[in-house]
Amino acid sequence: MKKYFFILLIVIAGCRDGEPDRPGKVYASDHSHTMATLYNHFAAEYRALAYQAFNIARERVDAIRRENPFEENLAIVVDIDETLIDNSPHQALMILHDSAYPYMWNEWCRLARASAVPGAVDFLQYADANGFGIFYVSNRKDKYVREATLHNLDSLGFPQIREEHFLLRPERSEANPDPSDKQGRRDEIIARGYKIVLLIGDNLGDFYTDTLIGDDRSEQVNDLSGEFGRKFIVLPNAMYGNWPSSLGIRGGVEMDSLLKKGCQPY
Repeated sequence: MKKYFFILLIVIAGCRDGEPDRPGKVYASDHSHTMATLYNHFAAEYRALAYQAFNIARERVDAIRRENPFEENLAIVVDIDETLIDNSPHQALMILHDSAYPYMWNEWCRLARASAVPGAVDFLQYADANGFGIFYVSNRKDKYVREATLHNLDSLGFPQIREEHFLLRPERSEANPDPSDKQGRRDEIIARGYKIVLLIGDNLGDFYTDTLIGDDRSEQVNDLSGEFGRKFIVLPNAMYGNWPSSLGIRGGVEMDSLLKKGCQPY
Protein backbone atom coordinates (compact mmCIF):
# COMPACT_ATOMS: atom_id res chain seq x y z
CA MET A 1 0.00 0.00 0.00
CA LYS A 2 2.84 2.41 0.86
CA LYS A 3 4.39 1.73 -2.55
CA TYR A 4 1.26 2.74 -4.45
CA PHE A 5 0.73 5.81 -2.27
CA PHE A 6 4.28 6.93 -3.06
CA ILE A 7 3.71 6.43 -6.81
CA LEU A 8 0.43 8.33 -6.67
CA LEU A 9 1.99 11.19 -4.71
CA ILE A 10 4.88 11.70 -7.06
CA VAL A 11 2.92 11.19 -10.30
CA ILE A 12 0.37 13.76 -9.16
CA ALA A 13 3.26 16.10 -8.46
CA GLY A 14 4.64 15.55 -11.93
CA CYS A 15 1.26 16.39 -13.49
CA ARG A 16 0.76 19.71 -11.71
CA ASP A 17 -0.17 22.67 -13.85
CA GLY A 18 2.98 24.69 -14.33
CA GLU A 19 4.26 27.67 -16.20
CA PRO A 20 3.81 27.98 -19.96
CA ASP A 21 6.22 26.09 -22.18
CA ARG A 22 9.79 27.29 -21.74
CA PRO A 23 11.67 25.93 -24.78
CA GLY A 24 15.37 25.40 -24.32
CA LYS A 25 15.35 25.21 -20.52
CA VAL A 26 15.21 22.45 -17.95
CA TYR A 27 13.99 23.09 -14.42
CA ALA A 28 14.73 20.95 -11.38
CA SER A 29 11.05 20.97 -10.39
CA ASP A 30 9.90 19.64 -13.76
CA HIS A 31 9.19 16.14 -15.04
CA SER A 32 12.92 15.39 -14.87
CA HIS A 33 12.93 15.67 -11.07
CA THR A 34 9.91 13.39 -10.81
CA MET A 35 11.59 10.74 -12.94
CA ALA A 36 14.86 11.02 -11.00
CA THR A 37 13.04 10.48 -7.72
CA LEU A 38 11.07 7.52 -9.06
CA TYR A 39 14.33 6.04 -10.37
CA ASN A 40 16.11 6.24 -7.03
CA HIS A 41 13.17 4.77 -5.15
CA PHE A 42 11.86 2.08 -7.49
CA ALA A 43 14.17 1.22 -10.39
CA ALA A 44 15.70 -2.24 -10.26
CA GLU A 45 18.64 -0.72 -12.11
CA TYR A 46 19.23 1.62 -9.17
CA ARG A 47 19.27 -1.36 -6.79
CA ALA A 48 21.71 -3.14 -9.10
CA LEU A 49 24.04 -0.13 -9.11
CA ALA A 50 23.91 0.09 -5.31
CA TYR A 51 24.72 -3.61 -4.92
CA GLN A 52 27.48 -3.22 -7.49
CA ALA A 53 29.03 -0.33 -5.55
CA PHE A 54 29.04 -2.22 -2.27
CA ASN A 55 30.27 -5.43 -3.89
CA ILE A 56 33.25 -3.48 -5.23
CA ALA A 57 33.71 -1.91 -1.79
CA ARG A 58 33.79 -5.40 -0.21
CA GLU A 59 36.45 -6.50 -2.68
CA ARG A 60 38.49 -3.43 -1.79
CA VAL A 61 38.16 -4.20 1.92
CA ASP A 62 39.45 -7.73 1.29
CA ALA A 63 42.36 -6.46 -0.80
CA ILE A 64 43.30 -3.74 1.68
CA ARG A 65 43.19 -6.18 4.59
CA ARG A 66 45.42 -8.64 2.72
CA GLU A 67 47.93 -5.84 2.15
CA ASN A 68 47.68 -4.62 5.77
CA PRO A 69 46.84 -7.70 7.86
CA PHE A 70 47.74 -6.22 11.24
CA GLU A 71 46.95 -2.50 10.93
CA GLU A 72 44.26 -1.30 13.33
CA ASN A 73 43.99 2.31 12.17
CA LEU A 74 42.40 1.80 8.74
CA ALA A 75 39.35 3.98 8.20
CA ILE A 76 36.41 3.95 5.81
CA VAL A 77 34.64 7.30 5.37
CA VAL A 78 31.00 7.16 4.29
CA ASP A 79 28.44 9.79 3.40
CA ILE A 80 24.91 9.18 4.72
CA ASP A 81 22.16 10.57 2.49
CA GLU A 82 21.67 8.65 -0.77
CA THR A 83 24.78 6.65 0.14
CA LEU A 84 23.54 4.69 3.16
CA ILE A 85 19.90 5.78 3.43
CA ASP A 86 17.16 6.67 0.95
CA ASN A 87 15.52 10.09 1.23
CA SER A 88 13.42 9.87 -1.94
CA PRO A 89 10.16 10.17 0.07
CA HIS A 90 11.30 13.64 1.11
CA GLN A 91 12.08 14.47 -2.51
CA ALA A 92 8.55 13.38 -3.43
CA LEU A 93 7.13 15.67 -0.75
CA MET A 94 9.05 18.64 -2.15
CA ILE A 95 7.81 17.91 -5.66
CA LEU A 96 4.23 17.68 -4.43
CA HIS A 97 4.52 21.07 -2.74
CA ASP A 98 6.56 22.63 -5.55
CA SER A 99 9.32 23.35 -3.04
CA ALA A 100 13.06 22.90 -2.70
CA TYR A 101 15.57 22.17 0.03
CA PRO A 102 15.42 22.91 2.95
CA TYR A 103 11.62 22.51 2.87
CA MET A 104 10.65 20.02 5.64
CA TRP A 105 14.17 18.57 5.64
CA ASN A 106 14.81 18.70 9.39
CA GLU A 107 11.30 17.38 10.03
CA TRP A 108 11.96 14.44 7.71
CA CYS A 109 15.32 13.69 9.35
CA ARG A 110 13.75 13.76 12.82
CA LEU A 111 11.26 11.07 11.80
CA ALA A 112 14.28 8.73 11.50
CA ARG A 113 12.36 6.56 9.04
CA ALA A 114 14.66 6.58 6.01
CA SER A 115 15.31 3.07 4.70
CA ALA A 116 18.74 1.65 3.93
CA VAL A 117 20.29 1.77 0.47
CA PRO A 118 20.56 -1.80 -0.87
CA GLY A 119 23.79 -3.48 0.25
CA ALA A 120 24.88 -0.70 2.60
CA VAL A 121 24.23 -2.35 5.96
CA ASP A 122 25.75 -5.70 4.97
CA PHE A 123 28.87 -4.03 3.62
CA LEU A 124 29.54 -1.87 6.67
CA GLN A 125 28.90 -4.78 9.01
CA TYR A 126 31.46 -6.75 6.98
CA ALA A 127 33.98 -3.90 7.18
CA ASP A 128 33.39 -3.63 10.91
CA ALA A 129 33.98 -7.36 11.37
CA ASN A 130 37.27 -6.97 9.50
CA GLY A 131 38.55 -4.32 11.88
CA PHE A 132 38.02 -1.11 9.91
CA GLY A 133 37.07 2.12 11.60
CA ILE A 134 33.89 3.57 10.08
CA PHE A 135 33.30 7.31 10.07
CA TYR A 136 30.02 8.88 9.01
CA VAL A 137 30.78 12.26 7.42
CA SER A 138 27.57 14.00 6.40
CA ASN A 139 26.34 17.50 5.63
CA ARG A 140 23.26 16.97 7.74
CA LYS A 141 23.44 19.83 10.22
CA ASP A 142 24.83 18.68 13.54
CA LYS A 143 22.89 21.33 15.47
CA TYR A 144 19.46 20.14 14.36
CA VAL A 145 19.40 16.45 13.47
CA ARG A 146 22.36 14.67 15.08
CA GLU A 147 20.40 12.56 17.56
CA ALA A 148 17.77 11.56 15.00
CA THR A 149 20.45 10.63 12.47
CA LEU A 150 22.24 8.34 14.89
CA HIS A 151 18.92 6.76 15.85
CA ASN A 152 17.92 6.18 12.21
CA LEU A 153 21.19 4.45 11.31
CA ASP A 154 21.30 2.46 14.54
CA SER A 155 17.77 1.16 13.96
CA LEU A 156 18.81 -0.09 10.51
CA GLY A 157 21.76 -2.07 11.88
CA PHE A 158 24.68 0.11 10.82
CA PRO A 159 27.79 -0.50 12.97
CA GLN A 160 29.96 1.77 15.12
CA ILE A 161 27.12 4.13 15.97
CA ARG A 162 29.17 6.16 18.42
CA GLU A 163 29.27 9.92 18.87
CA GLU A 164 32.93 10.21 17.92
CA HIS A 165 32.32 8.41 14.62
CA PHE A 166 29.77 10.97 13.38
CA LEU A 167 31.09 14.17 11.84
CA LEU A 168 28.06 16.15 10.73
CA ARG A 169 28.02 19.67 9.32
CA PRO A 170 29.05 22.34 11.84
CA GLU A 171 27.78 25.90 11.99
CA ARG A 172 29.37 28.52 9.74
CA SER A 173 32.01 30.63 11.49
CA GLU A 174 34.97 32.87 10.72
CA ALA A 175 37.26 29.90 11.27
CA ASN A 176 35.09 27.70 9.05
CA PRO A 177 33.45 29.87 6.36
CA ASP A 178 32.48 26.87 4.19
CA PRO A 179 31.22 24.18 6.59
CA SER A 180 29.79 22.10 3.75
CA ASP A 181 33.33 21.31 2.57
CA LYS A 182 34.06 17.96 4.19
CA GLN A 183 37.83 18.11 3.82
CA GLY A 184 38.31 19.58 7.30
CA ARG A 185 36.41 16.69 8.83
CA ARG A 186 38.40 14.15 6.83
CA ASP A 187 41.58 15.86 8.06
CA GLU A 188 40.26 15.50 11.60
CA ILE A 189 39.97 11.73 11.16
CA ILE A 190 43.56 11.60 9.93
CA ALA A 191 44.65 13.75 12.90
CA ARG A 192 43.18 11.10 15.19
CA GLY A 193 45.74 8.65 13.81
CA TYR A 194 43.63 6.91 11.16
CA LYS A 195 44.57 6.17 7.57
CA ILE A 196 41.61 6.71 5.23
CA VAL A 197 41.68 3.86 2.73
CA LEU A 198 38.17 4.00 1.25
CA LEU A 199 35.55 6.73 0.75
CA ILE A 200 31.96 6.08 -0.31
CA GLY A 201 29.46 8.73 -1.38
CA ASP A 202 27.05 10.04 -4.00
CA ASN A 203 28.65 13.45 -4.54
CA LEU A 204 32.19 14.35 -5.54
CA GLY A 205 32.54 16.42 -2.38
CA ASP A 206 32.42 13.14 -0.46
CA PHE A 207 35.90 12.37 -1.79
CA TYR A 208 37.71 15.68 -2.13
CA THR A 209 37.02 19.42 -2.18
CA ASP A 210 34.55 19.87 -5.03
CA THR A 211 33.89 22.85 -7.26
CA LEU A 212 30.60 24.11 -8.68
CA ILE A 213 32.09 24.81 -12.11
CA GLY A 214 30.91 22.06 -14.45
CA ASP A 215 33.98 21.80 -16.70
CA ASP A 216 36.33 21.88 -13.72
CA ARG A 217 34.40 19.06 -12.08
CA SER A 218 34.85 16.93 -15.19
CA GLU A 219 38.57 17.68 -15.28
CA GLN A 220 38.92 16.68 -11.62
CA VAL A 221 37.24 13.37 -12.34
CA ASN A 222 39.49 12.78 -15.35
CA ASP A 223 42.59 13.54 -13.28
CA LEU A 224 41.47 11.10 -10.57
CA SER A 225 40.05 8.44 -12.87
CA GLY A 226 42.28 5.74 -11.40
CA GLU A 227 40.82 6.21 -7.92
CA PHE A 228 37.21 5.39 -8.81
CA GLY A 229 36.47 1.79 -7.95
CA ARG A 230 39.63 1.70 -5.85
CA LYS A 231 39.64 4.43 -3.20
CA PHE A 232 36.42 6.18 -4.23
CA ILE A 233 33.10 4.33 -4.57
CA VAL A 234 30.22 6.35 -6.07
CA LEU A 235 26.50 5.73 -5.53
CA PRO A 236 24.01 7.04 -8.12
CA ASN A 237 21.90 10.08 -7.27
CA ALA A 238 20.14 11.99 -10.05
CA MET A 239 17.85 13.81 -7.59
CA TYR A 240 20.22 16.41 -6.12
CA GLY A 241 23.83 17.21 -5.33
CA ASN A 242 26.50 19.57 -6.62
CA TRP A 243 25.99 18.50 -10.22
CA PRO A 244 22.71 20.41 -10.84
CA SER A 245 24.19 23.59 -9.36
CA SER A 246 27.28 23.21 -11.53
CA LEU A 247 24.99 23.24 -14.58
CA GLY A 248 22.87 26.14 -13.36
CA ILE A 249 19.74 24.00 -13.10
CA ARG A 250 18.46 25.79 -10.01
CA GLY A 251 17.31 28.66 -12.21
CA GLY A 252 16.99 26.79 -15.47
CA VAL A 253 19.83 25.76 -17.76
CA GLU A 254 20.01 26.55 -21.44
CA MET A 255 20.19 23.43 -23.62
CA ASP A 256 21.95 25.13 -26.56
CA SER A 257 25.38 23.77 -25.62
CA LEU A 258 24.03 20.21 -25.53
CA LEU A 259 22.25 20.59 -28.86
CA LYS A 260 25.41 21.97 -30.47
CA LYS A 261 27.16 18.72 -29.59
CA GLY A 262 24.78 16.88 -31.88
CA CYS A 263 22.04 15.89 -29.43
CA GLN A 264 18.63 16.57 -30.92
CA PRO A 265 15.30 16.54 -29.07
CA TYR A 266 12.87 13.75 -29.88
